[in-house]
Amino acid sequence: MLKRIRIVLAALCFVCITLLFVGIGNDWWGWLARLQFLPAVTRLIGGFALGNITVVLCILLITWLFGRIYCSVLCPLGVFQDIVIWLRKTLGKSLRPLRKRFRFNKERRLRYIVAAAFIGCIIADLQLVVALLGPYSAYGRMVTAVAGNVPAALLITAGITFVVISVCAWLWGRAWCNTICPVGTVLGCFSRYSLFHITIDDDKCVKCGACQQVCKASCLDSKTQSIDYSRCVDCFDCIDFCKSGAISFGRKTPSQKGSASTSANEGRRAFIATGAMLAGAGLTAKAQEMKVDGGLAPVEAKKAIEREPRLVPPGAGSVKNFYDKCTACQLCVANCPNGVLRPSTDLEHLLQPQMGYEKGFCRPECTACSDLCPTGAILPVQKDAKTLIHIGVAEVNQYLCLAALGEAGCGSCARHCPTGAISMVEVPYGQGDNEKRVRRPVVAEELCIGCGKCEYLCPARPVSAITVKGLEIHRSE
Repeated sequence: MLKRIRIVLAALCFVCITLLFVGIGNDWWGWLARLQFLPAVTRLIGGFALGNITVVLCILLITWLFGRIYCSVLCPLGVFQDIVIWLRKTLGKSLRPLRKRFRFNKERRLRYIVAAAFIGCIIADLQLVVALLGPYSAYGRMVTAVAGNVPAALLITAGITFVVISVCAWLWGRAWCNTICPVGTVLGCFSRYSLFHITIDDDKCVKCGACQQVCKASCLDSKTQSIDYSRCVDCFDCIDFCKSGAISFGRKTPSQKGSASTSANEGRRAFIATGAMLAGAGLTAKAQEMKVDGGLAPVEAKKAIEREPRLVPPGAGSVKNFYDKCTACQLCVANCPNGVLRPSTDLEHLLQPQMGYEKGFCRPECTACSDLCPTGAILPVQKDAKTLIHIGVAEVNQYLCLAALGEAGCGSCARHCPTGAISMVEVPYGQGDNEKRVRRPVVAEELCIGCGKCEYLCPARPVSAITVKGLEIHRSE
């Protein structure tokens, strides 16, 4: 029964999180992204405190009480590995060479070295390492790479991640979670002393070894009837396969007396209570109300340009804050309705999102990225306050501007600017007999918020005559 409950909850979370990475379900289950452990810790370090303290403490408390349920239910990369393991097990029923039997392995101290190095990378702002090893970000890249047209760097990285993790799961079960994954190591320190866990009744155990052979974490030693709780991910496979009823989920007593059914019922109630706690945490998140664009006519694709300083979304606060906290999970990229965000391909910010206005502009009423970002790289922004946040300033290249060259009476940028920062000013053009009066756009920098609507709608090709330069530190006024 416990295994079935775990599978149902894990399947729901896995499907919902996967749909988030392809841009579906933000209104309904976007809060699941905020229940991920590493992004919540990142937000907490950044000072966005109240909600993330609650999430982090709840996960740690649940782990201390019931073990690493998080790794088998909420972590999408953990569930993905379970699917790979299940696939080999299923194929092994008809193909004998693929039959998978696990065996007990001693704890590898490498996990603590990796976790310490990972923490060091967070302190040193080496976000590329954090992005590569973070389980939530790793899974997000794999889904994003499959779901759409992405840069080669992201496709290659996602492909390597997929192959490495799939091979590890296929051959060694949850070895990745208990050796490389820093979240698994941290939670393992709490689950080692969990109050409720898998227990073995010495009197009922016949030492058949079936439990050890199905333990995907390789943490159960049937010979000594011992379990390494720091590596146990509460999959409950051992309970399901034990024919003598010697294994149950509950609190172990010194004498370990009482029927297996009583202990199993106690564990079942604890597990259901845990699911209720996770669901209750999600109900505190707000659903986002999205608006349609308004029916702009499609325009030709434009050439991406290098921006210095870079543009980062409203809510980031500054370029440094954004890139220090972003783990490159691609959630904002997948859910940006106008295609403003895309993965970066330069080495300094490899795979982290960058902004560009070749495919659309940052709509003043859209707060999708700030509502979903789980790490604090983009903090929540109210819709009515977004038009007061200045993320960049538009600049006019008079040698590309059709109006300034006297070739057309354009004025598209001035007509569509949502803040009225652009106006058309009459100036002389040419010399001598060829001199004429033309109207060219002029930008009032104090009014420009850097939304990019002018750049996107500019008819000049392949580079817009008016482009937005980012601000290192955003202004709010």
